[in-house]
Amino acid sequence: MPIRFEKVDFEYSPGTPFAFKALKNIDLELAMGKMTAIIGATGSGKTTLVQHLNALLLPTAGKVTVLDHEIKAGQKFTQVKELRHNVGLVFQFAEYQLFEETVLKDVCFGPMNFGVSEADAIEIARRSLLTVGIPEKSFEKSPLEMSGGQKRRVAIAGILAMKPKILVLDEPTAGLDPQGAESMMELFRKVNKNSGITVLIVTHNMEHVLQYCDDVVVMEKGELLMQTDIETFFENYEYMEKANINPPAIIRFKELLKKNGLEIASDVLDIDSLASAVARRCKK
Repeated sequence: MPIRFEKVDFEYSPGTPFAFKALKNIDLELAMGKMTAIIGATGSGKTTLVQHLNALLLPTAGKVTVLDHEIKAGQKFTQVKELRHNVGLVFQFAEYQLFEETVLKDVCFGPMNFGVSEADAIEIARRSLLTVGIPEKSFEKSPLEMSGGQKRRVAIAGILAMKPKILVLDEPTAGLDPQGAESMMELFRKVNKNSGITVLIVTHNMEHVLQYCDDVVVMEKGELLMQTDIETFFENYEYMEKANINPPAIIRFKELLKKNGLEIASDVLDIDSLASAVARRCKK
């Protein structure tokens, strides 16, 4: 079953002078098994939207369906623990979620909290740490001894150890250098392709959206503006300009070629394909 928002509103501090409607009449369906980017300006409602997926926030109107769970406005939701077992949410600075005295113990915490034996939790934790690129020699280190990028990997391992069906990432590469950010995105692609986990990424990085994601959801001022596939989204250059979205370098270059009389097919979205397409056109 997909993820579905039906006529969803969310208001912070309702009934007070500070009331603010962060989501407005959201109708949205997200397919399972894909990597989907959720983009928009600061304050557009991206983080508020994804926090509904594991019931950190509950709708003030409408209904959210996640897997076989229904979260309805005005009704108490009683399946929080089961839902959060299936939906892993990684916050923007995930390393702040670390608290145990060793890396291995920190990753063991989640599975043991859901009733897994200590021996099984250790085995799950070891596999999860290796999956995110943390070597065995670091398992007994304090998380405080790790670099920022390593801490983030440990935090993600802690989520993966829960074996979620959906992984939600809020600005997962914030604060990382370009090499670290690319490595992190490759990890998410590996998790998506190899494990079949649905990955939702809140991001401002359009290069990452183009390179790694399948679909795009665009938010603005609490409303859903667009939901489409990557190819269709990046084909609409005028829309990106109006929405103040800075396109990836290859899209800007294709637009420059188009203005100079050399139009390239919309499915050409990487440097090698672009070079080949330009070479073929020049030969003609």
